[in-house]
Amino acid sequence: MNSPLLLAAILLSGASPSATPEACTCAAARETDGWCAAHGVGYVGSVEIRSDLLYEALDAHGHDVDLSTFECPACRRAIEEDGFCEEHRIGFVAGQAYFSALSYHLARGDKVPLADITCPTCRENARSRGWCERHQVGMVGRVAIRNQRDYERVATILGILEKANREALRCEHCAVAMVFDGYCPVCKANYKDGKRASSAP
Repeated sequence: MNSPLLLAAILLSGASPSATPEACTCAAARETDGWCAAHGVGYVGSVEIRSDLLYEALDAHGHDVDLSTFECPACRRAIEEDGFCEEHRIGFVAGQAYFSALSYHLARGDKVPLADITCPTCRENARSRGWCERHQVGMVGRVAIRNQRDYERVATILGILEKANREALRCEHCAVAMVFDGYCPVCKANYKDGKRASSAP
């Protein structure tokens, strides 16, 4: 039973005596590129993200869309070939749309259960990321990417994402701009390849 002092403290804090804390979902979030509300942290490509704005912008999951509405020739080819339109920054995998190069390449990879990974190098890479020369496969968490060029592109984006994570402590909008080669309306700064390119006058 709650003591009178504990009840008084709860009432003064504005919390409900019956309120229960969020359950930690970090383990599942790591596997599914999800968000743990209990700890205010998300995961994309094995990278831990503390900014909810940055996490939402990464949009790590595919979307069901009306594919017939895409008129861009490059988008049409991408739809047919599970490719990526560089102009519109949209990729397509199995009929779903992915709105970032990172989410697109991760979707093209194969999810591999840790128990099925017998190679020591691949197993170590699955803890974060890395390339195994022997098996010609890159691991990004549990996602296996079998094309080295694709893996290197993902690794480059994840390197920028790690820098953006740190930048988000100063400005979340700059963090998003870093990842998407965009513009921060707060700091009036453009970003290219994860670096501040210029500032507006």
